Amino acid sequence: MKKILFIIMCFTQSVMADGVQIFNNIEGVGTEIVKHSKIQVHYTGKLQDGTKFDSSFDRGEPFSFQIGLRQVIEGWEIGLMGMKVGGKRTLIIPSELAYGERGAGDLIPPNATLTFDVEIVAVQEPGYGLVKATEIKSLKENGYKFIDIRTKKERDHTGIIPGSLEITAFDIYGNFVPEFMKTFRDLVELDDNTVFISNEGEIASMLANGFVEQLQATNMYALEGGIQELIKQNFTLEKK
Repeated sequence: MKKILFIIMCFTQSVMADGVQIFNNIEGVGTEIVKHSKIQVHYTGKLQDGTKFDSSFDRGEPFSFQIGLRQVIEGWEIGLMGMKVGGKRTLIIPSELAYGERGAGDLIPPNATLTFDVEIVAVQEPGYGLVKATEIKSLKENGYKFIDIRTKKERDHTGIIPGSLEITAFDIYGNFVPEFMKTFRDLVELDDNTVFISNEGEIASMLANGFVEQLQATNMYALEGGIQELIKQNFTLEKK
C-alpha cells in the first residue's frame, strides 16, 4: 500500500505556518529537522470527518524520507521543520498543500483537508555543511574551494567572492548544465573541501546534497543565504 503523508494534532499552542495549522504536543529533544534532514516518522492521517486513511503505526514501521526533495506533500515539508526526536505534532493541511483537486486514489477525495498526527522517531543531519559569511576568509586560507554556480549574467551583476571558481550549474530556466560535471572534475577533486555558492543559498544546498547522496562526497558545503546574504552584510565582492 502506498505510504501517504501529512501532519498532526494537539492541545497546546496552535500556530499557522505558510497555510499549515500546527498544534504542538511534545517538543522532543536532540537533533532538529532542517532542510535535507533524513527522517523516520510515525504518522496517522485522517480526513475531516475523522476517517483514517493511512497509518504507519498500523504497519508497525516508521516512514523514512529526506525532507526538502519533494518526496512528501508540501504540507509535511512545512509542518515538520524544527521538530526533534520524540516530538509530536498535529498538522491540519489544506488541500492545496496536500493532494489538491486530484486527490489520491480511493483513499483521499479531491480538495480534501487532511489531519496528521506525527511522531518523530529519528533525525539524521544533512551530509553537507553550511558556511556563514564570517567563515569565508578562514576557510579560503585553509584551502577550501569556493564555486559560484550561478549564471554568468548573475555573477556579472553582483560580482563574486574573490578567488572563487565560476562553474554554472543551472541555466536561466533551471535546467542542469551538462558540462558542469566535466568542468568540476577538471578543477576540483571530489574529496576537496568544496563550498557551492548560489544567489540565495537554496540551489547551492540542493547541489551539495546531491553530491553527498549521489556521489558519496563527504566534504561538501553551501554558502548560507548565498550571495544575497553577503550583499546584506556589505561583503566585498569582485566584479570583473
